[in-house]
Amino acid sequence: MEVRNLIVLTGFMGSGKSRIGQELAGRLDLPFYDLDKVIEKEEKQKIPDIFRTKGEDHFRMAERNCFRNMPGLGPAVLALGGGAIQQKEIRDLLKLHAITIFLDVPGETLFERLKKDGNRPLLQDSQGKLLSDEPLRKRISELLSKRKKHYLQADIRVPVQPHWSRQQTTNELIRLLREHAPASLTHHN
Repeated sequence: MEVRNLIVLTGFMGSGKSRIGQELAGRLDLPFYDLDKVIEKEEKQKIPDIFRTKGEDHFRMAERNCFRNMPGLGPAVLALGGGAIQQKEIRDLLKLHAITIFLDVPGETLFERLKKDGNRPLLQDSQGKLLSDEPLRKRISELLSKRKKHYLQADIRVPVQPHWSRQQTTNELIRLLREHAPASLTHHN
């Protein structure tokens, strides 16, 4: 049986993939990669600027292109962007090369986190400003309903509780990894 040593965190924007991913990688003594940061480095632009100047289609193409190189990194922890899971090519590569973990955060918690974050292009109006509360709630709900079926295909689902700290979430994630994919932790913990 092939051991899938790439541990990939998926979930909606604001679910904590980057922060939890860094914590997990540190605890497992593995390198950490954030796909959005890889894209920014490759494109030489911040994500909101890519969306504004080149559009979402270009961003999704760059996301696919950058992700294609990820499985070759060897054992590592990777945080996907919230929408990457919608791309079939990425889902297919994940099934072959990764243990996927869905950070399942309640919608209201996502709203509370995201209403303070004006750097999410899909949550902005046509002038680039963060949507006000009700349109923001509606947009989060629409995007979640499109993506949830893909998130739920992850190997492991972590039902993140709103009161959990980063460390508590990481502890639960490691517990679930040990239970569902112990081979992925061999020589890393």
